[in-house]
Amino acid sequence: MKLSLATDEKELLLRLRKGDHIAFELLYNKYYQSLTGHLIRLLKSTELAKEVVQDTFMAVWEHRDRIDTERPLKSYIFKTATNNTFNIFKKAAYDEKYRAYLFPIIEVGYEHIEARVFEKENEQMLGEIMQRMSKKQREVFVLCKLQGKSYEEAGKELNISTNTIHTHIKRANLFIKESLSRYPEFVTSVIISVSFGLNHLN
Repeated sequence: MKLSLATDEKELLLRLRKGDHIAFELLYNKYYQSLTGHLIRLLKSTELAKEVVQDTFMAVWEHRDRIDTERPLKSYIFKTATNNTFNIFKKAAYDEKYRAYLFPIIEVGYEHIEARVFEKENEQMLGEIMQRMSKKQREVFVLCKLQGKSYEEAGKELNISTNTIHTHIKRANLFIKESLSRYPEFVTSVIISVSFGLNHLN
């Protein structure tokens, strides 16, 4: 008898806990598209999203005995996918493949990331990044980004043109983007929180 995806989810979860492969397949088919779509929006990579989805459903099967049959599976798999996303970006600290994925995500979400960079709890990270800037670049960055001075004010104080100030700020922003690949957990936490926030509003 062909089973329908409309089968009561609680029943499927009970069967899944007992190791029923058909129940697992039905649940997989039910949530695959929505989870993949969410992760593609989050990770900006179909390949990486599919990798996280596979890891997520593998975890569902391996830990099926822990699944709460009184709750929708969706919340469980989205939480598991989030944890898998954190784990995969931890690899960016030492794996060139994942670092290559990370930079485009930083580009897309840089407005949100930059706002978090300046928060007090991230002072140490920002300080570490700034120490790797050139002296002049750091001076310009501090005046314009941290002290809120205009390009004209910073130019007069440092006795350089506003065009030069603009160039230093542009290069400093690029330097920060590139440096953030050293802090994959920070970047991922920002992108995930923003993405989940937008999805919640939708």
